[in-house]
Formats: sequence, C-alpha cells, structure tokens
Amino acid sequence: MAMVEVFLAPLVTFLLDKLASGELLKFLRRVGIDAHLKEWRMTLLIIKSVLSDAENKQTANEAVKEWLNELEILAYDLDDLVDDLNTEALQRRLAGTEGRTSKVRKLLPTCCADLSFSDFMFDNRIASKLKDTNDRLEILVKKISMLSLVENVRGLPERTGKRLQMTSLVDESDVQGREEDKEKIIEMLLGAESSGSPISVIPVVGMGGVGKTTLVQLVYNDGRVNDKFDLKAWACVSDEFDAFRVTKIILEAVLGVRCDYEDFNMLQVKLKENLLNKRFLIVLDDVWNENYGDWDILRRPFLSGKLGSKIIVTSRHQRVAKIMSPISAHHVTVLSDDNALSLLAHHALGTKNFDGRQDVKEIGESLVKRCKNLPLAVKAVGGILRTRANPKDWEDVFNNDIWINGENSEILPSLKLSYQYLPPQLKRCFAYCAIFPKDYEFDKSELLYLWMAEGFLHHSQQERSTEELGIDYFDELLARSFFQQSSFNSSCFVMHDLLNDLAISVAGDKCLMLDDKMKENLQSNISVKVRHLSFIRHFFESYQKFNLVSKFQSLRTFLPLPINKYVGQNFMSQRVLLDLLPKLYCLRVLSLSGYDSIYELPSSISNLRHLRYLNLTRTSLKQLPESLTTLVNLQVLILRNCDRLIKLPPGIENLINLHHLDIVNTDLLDEVPEGIAQLASLQTLSKLIVSKSNGLKLEDLGKLSLLQGEIYMMELQNVVNVQEAIDARLMHKPSLNKIRLAWSNNFDDSRNEMQEAEVLNALKPHENLSSLEVDYYGGTKLSSWIGDLSFSKLAKIRISSCKNCMSLPTLGHLPLLRELSIQGMNRVKVVGVEFYGNLCSEKLSFQSLETLHFEDMPEWEEWHGLLPELEAAVEFPKLCELIIRSCPKLVKLPILSLPSTFRVKVEECSEVVLNCMHNLTSLTHLKLENIFGLTSVLKAFDEFPLKLENLEIDHCEDLVTLWPNDNISRRLDNLRKLIVKRCPQLLSLKEIGALPVVTSLSIDSCAALEFLPKRISPLTILAIQNCPLLKTVELEECGTSLESLIINLGNLNMTNLLGSSHNYSRLTFLNIYSCDDLEAFPHGGLPTPNLRHLHVTDCRHLKTLPDQMELLSSLKSLWVENCTSLVDPFPRGNIPPNLTSLAITNCGKLKPLAEWDLHKLTSLYEFVVSGGYPELVSFSINDDEHNFFPPSLTQLWLSDLPKLEILSKGFQNLTSLRRLSISKCPNLLALPMDNNLHNLWSLWIDDCPLIKKRCLKYKGDYWTKIIYIPEVLIDGHPIY
Repeated sequence: MAMVEVFLAPLVTFLLDKLASGELLKFLRRVGIDAHLKEWRMTLLIIKSVLSDAENKQTANEAVKEWLNELEILAYDLDDLVDDLNTEALQRRLAGTEGRTSKVRKLLPTCCADLSFSDFMFDNRIASKLKDTNDRLEILVKKISMLSLVENVRGLPERTGKRLQMTSLVDESDVQGREEDKEKIIEMLLGAESSGSPISVIPVVGMGGVGKTTLVQLVYNDGRVNDKFDLKAWACVSDEFDAFRVTKIILEAVLGVRCDYEDFNMLQVKLKENLLNKRFLIVLDDVWNENYGDWDILRRPFLSGKLGSKIIVTSRHQRVAKIMSPISAHHVTVLSDDNALSLLAHHALGTKNFDGRQDVKEIGESLVKRCKNLPLAVKAVGGILRTRANPKDWEDVFNNDIWINGENSEILPSLKLSYQYLPPQLKRCFAYCAIFPKDYEFDKSELLYLWMAEGFLHHSQQERSTEELGIDYFDELLARSFFQQSSFNSSCFVMHDLLNDLAISVAGDKCLMLDDKMKENLQSNISVKVRHLSFIRHFFESYQKFNLVSKFQSLRTFLPLPINKYVGQNFMSQRVLLDLLPKLYCLRVLSLSGYDSIYELPSSISNLRHLRYLNLTRTSLKQLPESLTTLVNLQVLILRNCDRLIKLPPGIENLINLHHLDIVNTDLLDEVPEGIAQLASLQTLSKLIVSKSNGLKLEDLGKLSLLQGEIYMMELQNVVNVQEAIDARLMHKPSLNKIRLAWSNNFDDSRNEMQEAEVLNALKPHENLSSLEVDYYGGTKLSSWIGDLSFSKLAKIRISSCKNCMSLPTLGHLPLLRELSIQGMNRVKVVGVEFYGNLCSEKLSFQSLETLHFEDMPEWEEWHGLLPELEAAVEFPKLCELIIRSCPKLVKLPILSLPSTFRVKVEECSEVVLNCMHNLTSLTHLKLENIFGLTSVLKAFDEFPLKLENLEIDHCEDLVTLWPNDNISRRLDNLRKLIVKRCPQLLSLKEIGALPVVTSLSIDSCAALEFLPKRISPLTILAIQNCPLLKTVELEECGTSLESLIINLGNLNMTNLLGSSHNYSRLTFLNIYSCDDLEAFPHGGLPTPNLRHLHVTDCRHLKTLPDQMELLSSLKSLWVENCTSLVDPFPRGNIPPNLTSLAITNCGKLKPLAEWDLHKLTSLYEFVVSGGYPELVSFSINDDEHNFFPPSLTQLWLSDLPKLEILSKGFQNLTSLRRLSISKCPNLLALPMDNNLHNLWSLWIDDCPLIKKRCLKYKGDYWTKIIYIPEVLIDGHPIY
C-alpha cells in the first residue's frame, strides 16, 4: 500500500514556500541565480496542480506511478539543493556579521568569506546541480500532457475542519458493550480456587483490534481485583517472545524500581522470591508464541505464588491459548450493532448516541457494518467524521473505493480510510512512525523533535512556534486513535500493532527498521531510496552491521532505539563514526546516544550541513569540535548525561536556529558560553553555571524569553548584584516549570548571607512552577515566595544543605505537593505548627503528600504537630514513604498516624522516633539503621506492623532480640525478606524459626551470634557472612527449597552444610568465600544436581574442588579466585561439561592449561585466567597445537603472566572471539589472531609495554587493525 504522495505532497508544498522565501531570494539575487528559484517555483506550481490526479491514477497506470517516483526523487534532491543554498546564505551572513571572530570565520567554508559572484558560482558541484535540476523539471513537465494529467482532480477534501478539543488523552468512557465480558473475567479471577497448581492462566482470545487489551485493562483496574491480589504486574509480550525481557518487566513492576540484572537465572530467582506465597495477578498482553518450551521457562517463577494467583493472557490465536492453559479461553467478539453505533457516536459526535443527529444515523449504521463492528475500525472511522458535520461528507466516506479494494488486504480498510482522510501533513508524520518497532513506547517531546528536524512541522503562521504546531499534530493523531497512551507509563505513547503495520505499509521503502531486515536476511532486497533508518541499540555495534547503509546516499535519519533509555554500556565501531556518517551528507537526524565508546566527535561532522537534530546523550565526549558550530541549521542538541563533558565549543552563537540545548547531568561542565545569550530561538537551556569569567551570566536569561521545561542554575554565590537576578526575569517565563537553584557547597567567609537572600527573593519564578529544588543557600531564612499558596501547582520541593536556615517554610497548604525532601538543615532545631500552613478545622495538611524525607539535621530536637483546636484536621493522609535519616537529637515528635504508609526508613536516630509512629496498617517495607537504644524491634512500636514484607536491621549496637517470643513470628505471615547485619549484641535469632513464609535471609557481621535455629521456613535465598562464632549451619527443612546460598564463615563445618546426606535439588547459585579452614569439600561431590553458578573465593587452604564435578551437567559458571593452595582444579578430567563461563584467578602454581581439555567445552564463551603460571613462556605444547580453546569462545581474559611471550597457534581459530583482555604480561610480543582483530568488539591491553608500543596512534603496526574495534583501552585509556 506504499503511497508516493505520503511524503511527496507535503514536500512539494514545503518546497514552494521555501522557494518563495524573501531572505533566500534576496541573497541569491545578489549572486545572480535567483532566476533559477523563480523558474523552479513556477514549474512546481504546475506540477502541484496535477498532483492529485496523478495520485488517483497511479494504481491503474504504471507510467503515472513512475512519473510520481521520479518527481519524488527530484523533490528530495531539490529540497537538499535549496537547503544547501539557504545554508550558504546563513553562513555568509554569519561570516559577515560584525563581531564574529576570525577564528569562527575560518571554520566556515572559504566560499562564505565574501559575496563575490565568481566565488559563489564557484562550486562546480552547485552549478551542475542547478543545471541538472532544470533539466529534470523540464522533462517532468513535458510528461504531464503525455500522461493526460489534469488539474484540480481530488477525491478527498483538503480541509480537516476545526479539531475537537479533548479533555483527556485517554478516555475510558469510550468503552462500549464490554460489561458482560468484564464481569465474566472478574468472576474467573475471584471465583473458588482450583486444586493442584497454585496459579491459573486465563486466556483472552480475539482478532486484532477487537479490544482484548482494553477489556483486560478494565478488569485490571477494577477495585474488586485490586482488593483480591497482593501484587499486580503487566507485560506486553508482542510477536517476538523474549522471556528475559518479559521477566524483567514483571520483576520491575513487582519491586517498583528499575532492575539491572543481566543474568536470566538471577532474574527468575529474584522474581520467584518476590512472588513466593503472594497472591498475584499478571497480565501477559499480545502473546504470539506457540512454543511450549518458551512458556514453560517463563512460568517457572510463577509457581511459587500463593493459591489463587492468576495470569491473564491475551492473544489472537487459539493455539497459543491452548499451549498456555487448559482452561477454556474467553473469546472476545466484535461489538453488537447498538454498541458499535454508540462507539461511533462517541468518536464522531462526542455523544452517547445519534438522538441529536438523525440525519446521519442511517449512514452511521451502514459505516458500522462496513467496519464489521470491530472497535478499532469504528474508532478510526469516527476519527475521520468527528470534524465533518455535513451528511454529504459522511456519504463520501461510505462510498470510498477503499472499502472494496481493501477487502483482501492485511490492513483493515477502515484503517486505510482513516489514514487517507488525514491531511497531508499528518500523513507524513504518522508514516514516519514506521521507524518504531511494535509496542515501542515513545515520548511526546522526542517525537516532536524528530518531526521538527525532518521538516514536517512547516507552517506560515509566524505567531506560533514550530513546537506548538507539532503538539497540535500529535494531539490530532492521538484524538484520531493513531496513538494511544501507554498502559504502563502515563508520559509515554504507543501505536496499536495494526496501526504499526499501517505505518510500515504507507511508508513503503522510505522507512527502514534495520534489525528486522537483518533477522529476515533481506538485506539484498532493501531499496536504496531509504530515507529514514532506525535500529535497536546493542552492546557492541560492528561496522559490518551498517555495511548496506553506505548505499543510502540520501539518508535523512540515523536513529538507534530506544531514544533515551539505556541498559548497561554500548559500543560502536569508530569506523561508523569516521568513515560512514560523514558521507551521509543529507542527514537531518543523527543520534549516537548511549554509545560509551564515543570519546571524540570528528571535525567532519561539519559535512552534515543539513543536520537539525544531534543526540549525543551518555557518550564519553569531553568536548565538541569547533566545526560543529558551522551547523547553522541545528535545532536540537542533546548532551544529557555526558558526564565527561568539560566544555562547549566557542562560536556556539552561530547555531542561530538552535531551539533545544539539553545539558542535564554534565557535572564537569563548569561554564556555559556567553554566546548562548544570542540564540533568540532557544527554548531549552537545562543548566546555567554563573561564572566569574566570560561565561553566560544570570541576567542573560532575560534575553531568552522562550525558555521552557527545566533549568538548573548553579554557583549563584557568584552573582555580584541582585539586579542580575531581577534581570533574569524568571517570573516572566510561564513555561519554565522545573527550577533548581544552587549555591556553592563551600560556606566560607566570602559568602554574603544578606545578598544571597536578596538574590533568592529576586529569582521568584512564574506561578506555573511544578518542581523546586534549593541547594547550598547561605541565607538564614528562605524566601517568602517558597510555600506561597499562589504556587498551587507545586508537586515537588527539595531543600538541601541550606546550613544557615533556622526554620522551614510553610508548605502544608500546597494542594498538589506530592514529594518533599528536607536535607542538611544544620541550624533547624524546631519544626513548628507553621510548617503545616494556615488550616481551619476539618482541613487536610499535606493533603497530597506521598513521600517525605528528613535527612542530615544534626540539631533538630522537636517536631510539633497540629494545634489541639485543629483536632479534626488530618496531616499526611496519603503519605506512602517516610524517611528520617541522621537526626540524632530528635526526641520530641507528634503522634504520627500513617495508615497509608508502606515504606519507612529510620537511620541514625533515637528509638523515640519509632515510638511516635502509629497505625502502620499498610507498612510493608521497614529499614532500621543505627537506632540508639533499640534493644528489641517489637518494643519500638506502639503496635507492631504485622503486614511487613521486608525488614532490614543494620548497625543497631544495642539490639539483643528482634522480638521476645515466637507468637509475633507466627503472626508475621507476610514477611518474606529479612536482613540483619552489624548487630554485635545479638546472641541468637531463634525467633526466625517460627516465621512462616520468610524466603530470603541475610545475616552479616553479627559478632556474638553463635547459632541459628535448625528449622527455618522454606528459604530460597540464604546469605551468612562474617559471624566468627557461628560454626554450624544446619538446614533441615529448607534444603530442598534453597536456590541461592552465600557463605562467608571462617570456622564453618562444611560437612554439616554440604555433605552428601543433604539434598539441594533446587540450588542454582553457591558462593563460598573467606572460609580459611576449608581445605576440601565433603567426599562424594556436591548434593546440588541443578547448580548453575559456583563461586569459590579467598579460601587460602583449599586444595581441591569438589569431587565428581563432571556430573554437574547444569553448571554454567565456575569462578575460583584467590585460592592459593589450589594446584589442580580438575584432576582426572572432571571438568563440568556444559560450562559457559570459567575463571581461575590468583590460585596456586597450576598445571598446564593444555591439560585441562578446554577444547571439549563446546559451550564455553568466557574464559579468565590470572596468575598461576609464573614461569610460563608459551601456552603451546607443540607447534601443531591448533585446538587449544573451543571455537565457541567469545570472551578471553589473560592476566598476570609475567614471562609469557607467545600465545598458542590455536588462538588463530577463535573466529568467534569478540572481547579480548590482556594485562600484566610485560614480555608478550604479539597479540593472538592478529589477522582477525577486526572481528573484535572490545580490546583491553594493560601493563603490556611491548604490545602498547605496537598499538601507538598512527605509529604502531597494530593501529590500522585496531582503530575500528568499537572499544579499545590501553592502560585504561581509550585510544581514540
């Protein structure tokens, strides 16, 4: 269904406006080539007049289709040429502007130095393009009559009408006819529990677009469901089943925090731990996978749930449902006629029915039938009709040929029709979204920046900004249901799968997701006409991945995804940066975000004269090349999280079109160039460092009248005169809604308290402020505007390290305040009633507050509550999290009733703080650290919080017992995780033996602890460390349930713990370290048949590894470190056969590696050896040794081999090797596999002087071989 006109029609209109630009014509008139532009414009007007006819005829006439293709190619080329001319004009204007430095002038092309015609006509490339464009346009015009194309024929109206203003981005009231479906599924969720498996899987099956996800969302958010389940999580699976990704999503939802585990086993162990004995509801949305093995792996952690746990699966396929559940699927069918008609009325008319529009009811009924009562289709058609009141318009939609021609298409005719009725500018914006994969969550501002850079947001209304137009476009597509709000992140949006298919279809060969083509091995079928390229960011990006990109000479978009979300480190070959990107001359959008290997941007970046968007987020750049300032078209420059960046380039004022400069989290950047004040279009400036030298000054903000979003103003102690703060005009910047004000953390004698108070007063922002942070302020009192009720939109306040302030501002009456943090207020002694605000009886104080932090307040003694006469008033009714840390003198507090609070952390405080907390009926997470006088956790609370799930006690030196009897333990039937560490008076933990459901237990540094109870509830995770008196650990009841065991006990009797009489059938992770008395493991091998990870560290007297290691067929990872008595780790060849990772470091004088039979480990991908061979000169036994390592090896780490000179010839066969690290090998002469170095992704060389010399930049013989490896570190420094 690819349509040429998707990008062509708006581009022609855009070109016509460009060619009419007075500024450009004025410039070209001076150099004598303005006639070309006038001629082109006339020719394009002729072409535009027949464009509609051509678009209608292209399907039936191949010659017309070819004519449109030629026109499209020419239009892109012409756009580039006009942009070249416009860029030339801008650069000349800058070069001639008074005050520009000669240094900046030198950076601009030499042709821009003056205005002589001979120098401008100059460029044979430009001259030949002018002639070529004239010739091609002439040929296209001649063909108009040959193809019988006529003017002003158009099947669809151009005008879209006034857009209906939506009151909410997502309106659940538009769900029609699903009450019965909803109740049936809820009945299945809440009904009697079945015997057998603790979990039930409820499949919900239906065709695409029928509303499965919407229905399940209604169920998921129902109050009855919320009350039934302890935990809920939602994961979108999509057509590519990735058990790792889905498990991670679920675990993050359960934990409520980001999870950085990269090991799938650890993910599953953690998820199982957090689901154990909890009744949970998990939704797996949009499942396509038909492989039972994949489902079996994914569901294993779910089996630990409490009886009554449920999983809802949505799928288009009945077979998927049968694989995942024996329960009969709930089938979602299309809507009834009446409900479908009501849905159409809602989207087309904004009403519940057609009672007020009988004139279109009949045609509406017919349209609903054509949509086959499918909700997504009905909504799409409703989106078309919502601005068309005339019954004739409704008839035109009904009679459109798409309903007939699209019957056999995979794309729903209604969606095609909805797309066809979009105005041209929206068609292009939507089709561009084909660069996003299915289920991709995109941020609104991210997409607006991209549209703007591609030139999609062109308009002639000078009074409105480009961004405002983009917001209109986005909201229109949202209102027409092309976009929808994400179910998981309210600030993000997604496209329905079917709409993603539609975008790909209409974009044709203009948009390419590189990863899809690589998976399908379709590289040879990729059109060279690709303009917009995206790809999923991977750990290492080799040049080979982008080989075919060099064919895309007209590429405009180079975009790794996700745009601004990262996991771990990523590296890209320098060859992409140095050889490929500078040749992509037409780029408008370039993102290198997230690639840590980018330390320097080449000066050839100036080749990309058309560039509008440059994203360098989280790269390792220290500075930017000065040549970047010649990119006069640049609109968006993102340097967020560039934590090594120390300066911005001089001449940045040349970026006269810059709208957004994002320098958030660039901590080493200590100055913002003063030239930024000249950028009149700048809307985003996220940081200002008030400099004593020549940087941007505070008063310069007054010149930047369009600033919006967030700004961090630093080093405010350098403000010399309060007038500078007044001139910043923050009060006149209504779109600047997040402000952080910071002075120096050095409170020396140079600080002027009175002036700082005046500066803070003068920096009063606009009342639209939503977030305020104040750091290191030196005044004795905060400004009165902080807490003023006029700032009613404030949702977050953080006041930190204002050491001279003696009181807190009045904040309790701010109606929307959700997050409050008070830190480092050294002189505050009393928090009084003024903190709550001016309240009358029955009012709520801090009515919306969810998070409250008090930290590092060394003199704070008293915290007063509300006045007695306000006894009906309530403080903190919605508080979820309370943290009080480092407030050692706090002894007087009000009675805190905290019924909504589920997380409390109290650290370095008196036990009195705990005594004042009451009604903790929702508390699930409690951390107590360094609580003075705490002898028993039970005694600290008026009523013990029995809903606890996680309890951590740390550094409580007076603690003798957790609670005095087992009765409390038995009532803690939700406590699953217990951590006790650094409690030197704790003699025993007998009370944990009665805990019914604890699954994770960690005990560390309890010097007096002598024994543990023999009976502990079925643990899955156990860690016992640094308890010198604990000699015996007996796990009678939890052995069969244990999955992870960490032991650091020097005097432990290992036979009692790991003897063959035990059965650790579920143990997958075993870590034993610093057990100095351990010389050998018990005879008979480890009783751990499913062990996957074994780590043995710092056991100095250990002489052998366990017997029968060859029987551990599940073992994947074996790490042995600092076991100096170990000589032969695998006697008699008893090496585990399925290892994927093996590390032997700093052990005894080991037997030759060639005798280890490593080549038999066909799954080994990582091998580490450090030390153990003080006399080794060569790994080879003989010169014919070719199979030293298995060919599967991808990571090799060699270290501390002082006499090593030569590596085995077997290294030459490691064609899969991607990461090579060699350190402390001072006599090593050559790298292995030097002919295959280009296959590496990462090379680390440390303390190898002979190799270092061969890697010297430009001088060493290895330089040309290693320059294109994505990551190369020599002695810890990148070579680039």
